[in-house]
Order: sequence, then C-alpha cells, then structure tokens
Amino acid sequence: MTDREAQIEAQWTYEISKEKVLKRLVKKGIMTQAEADDLSERMLEQLDTDKIPGFRLSPLGEKMRTNGSCLNPYVSLTEIAKEKKTSSPSYLIQSWLRSNTTVEYLRMWEKIYNPKFQDNACDELIHAVHTTGTTLTPSLWIRSTNAKGIKTSRGKGGGTIAHPEIAEMFRAWLFPEFMLKLVQWYRDFYHDRHNGEEVEL
Repeated sequence: MTDREAQIEAQWTYEISKEKVLKRLVKKGIMTQAEADDLSERMLEQLDTDKIPGFRLSPLGEKMRTNGSCLNPYVSLTEIAKEKKTSSPSYLIQSWLRSNTTVEYLRMWEKIYNPKFQDNACDELIHAVHTTGTTLTPSLWIRSTNAKGIKTSRGKGGGTIAHPEIAEMFRAWLFPEFMLKLVQWYRDFYHDRHNGEEVEL
C-alpha cells in the first residue's frame, strides 16, 4: 500500500466513525455532543502518523498518547460548581471567567497545548469585555479564541468541562480550603526537595 492509499484509508475510517457511529450515539443519548467531539479529536490524534504524510499530533495529543490516556480526561466544571449548593452553576463559571488572572491562566495553558489557539483574538476579546461590558462565557471564549481546554454543550447532560489543569484551578478559586491545601502541598514539596532548607519561592 502506498503512503497516499494509507492516508486515504485512515481518513476514510475516521470520517465513517465520526459521521456514522458518533452521531448515532449522540442521537440515542448514549453520549453527549461534548463527549463525542472529544472522542472525535482523540480518534484523529490516534491515527497512525507514520502512514499519514504531513500529519502531526498536537502537543496535547502527544501528551495524552504518552500518558496512555484512553478515557475522556476532562472534568466537569458544572459539577464542581454544584458542590457550592448553587442553583446556577453557570453563573459561578462566568464569575470565574471575569477574573483577569483566570483569563491569563487559560491563555497560558492554550499557548502551551493548543497550536491553533488564536492569541490575537484573545487580546481583542479581553478588550471587548473591558470596554463594552460583554459577558465572557465559556462558549464565547471557545468560539473567539479556538480554545480547547474548555468545552461546553447544551441540552440534557450538557454543561461545561475542562482539562484537569484548568478544572483544578477553578476548584481552587471556588474553595479557599482547597487552595490552602495546594499551597501547603507546594511548600512541602519544595521543602522535601531542598532537604529542609528555606527556599525563596
């Protein structure tokens, strides 16, 4: 089989799985659209790159493959927000997104793991939020910057999910006791690493 034939076969198999299988699973309510989208991306990244000229894994895909991840690694921000016993978890997520620190953290994560992240669009979005009173929602963030660290879906079983490195940042923002544990762990780690010497962090 030539390289071109292998490329066509791999892409054909991926498209059939995406269009026929995943859409059917979503339609039957077996999985959410967000889960299907995530699985679709991982299927694409799992293609035999040696047989597809010019195909390269994204940094996040490479990391997921190295770690042997075969399950959806994303964590539900909606469920974390519900731990606050709130009737509006989406409002808590939007409040978190109002923080400049949050946006810069998300930008940093995307620039590391997402080569398709639109950094210039991020600047424009931040400017619009500050000058026009636009509410920054997960959907707006994703749509404007092509972000991959956060995903959102509507309808039954919908909500907002995020990569663990983002989800735990949200948890720390929401729960001071969790933030304190992170800081304590961080200091203990450095204390052990430097044999008890006081280290300026």
